[in-house]
Amino acid sequence: SESAKKQLAEDLKQKAVKLAKIKADAEAMAEKLNAVQLTISTKVSATGQIYGSVNNLHIAEELAKLGLEVNRKIIVLKDVKEVGSYVALVKLHKDVTANVAFDVVAEGAAVEAASEEA
Repeated sequence: SESAKKQLAEDLKQKAVKLAKIKADAEAMAEKLNAVQLTISTKVSATGQIYGSVNNLHIAEELAKLGLEVNRKIIVLKDVKEVGSYVALVKLHKDVTANVAFDVVAEGAAVEAASEEA
């Protein structure tokens, strides 16, 4: 009937607006995340191997410290087992992803670097 068609058209229009807002929010968050450079300090052996590994949980915790709440389940990275620079992929939306650059440093080295900057 005519009223059912109008109702369907209105529902589709509202759904499109809602999806556009979700995508816009994801794009805004992606811009913030792309600008972030994290430093994660961890315990390291004499050869540069990390005890354990750096994973998506560590990235989510560091982002939370900066006030950026990101669900750890949308952060994609291979387990990091050595000191160095890496990039984590954050899938915010099916069409929107962000790259978060991060450095893994030895626990003592992070303290030394901070004291040199001050």
